[in-house]
Amino acid sequence: MNLPELPLLKKLPNWRTMLHEAGHKGIVHNLPFILYCSALALIYITMNHYAENAIRNINATARELKEDRWRYIDEKSQFMFITKESQLETGALKIGLEKAILPPYKIQIPSTPQ
Repeated sequence: MNLPELPLLKKLPNWRTMLHEAGHKGIVHNLPFILYCSALALIYITMNHYAENAIRNINATARELKEDRWRYIDEKSQFMFITKESQLETGALKIGLEKAILPPYKIQIPSTPQ
């Protein structure tokens, strides 16, 4: 059974011609393009490493920020607990101070006419 020849098959290059083009002559002819692609690949790899390092630094900074925030919240809650009136009273009793029985009073100085 003979297959009909299609005009599309005639336009396809011969495999021997393609092999010759890709051989030594093809490499030497396309050397500037190969060097250009190699340079682009090196730049791509370098930029990728730079981006990964930047992401690592950002993650480390975010981790430190979280830890600092936790420390701040802990210190703030401890400070709020220490400054409660009952805690101040027990701390004052330890150093010998007592709570005043009389409420504080206001000292008024009469204004003098000028």
